[in-house]
Amino acid sequence: MYIFITLVGIAVTVFFLAGFWRGLQNAIAEYRSGAPEPNDVPNYQYGSLAALSVIASAVIIAGAGFSPAMIYAGPLLALVTAAGCGLAFFVEQKST
Repeated sequence: MYIFITLVGIAVTVFFLAGFWRGLQNAIAEYRSGAPEPNDVPNYQYGSLAALSVIASAVIIAGAGFSPAMIYAGPLLALVTAAGCGLAFFVEQKST
């Protein structure tokens, strides 16, 4: 399981860094375009997903007390979170 988590961690790290690089390039391009900063706030409605993440974290933390195998779920949940952050850079719409 250690090897699996390590390999997934490496893959997620590469994915996150690629997304971060894309976000950085978009930010630089937007800055250089000289366009005014938009004032509107997008209505993404990620509240339910955030609540689900909190519940999943609580279940995993509590589950570690019941089964030693649940100890491996914590790092996997952290990797899923990092992958989600990397994905956010790819689904971001470029402002034109």
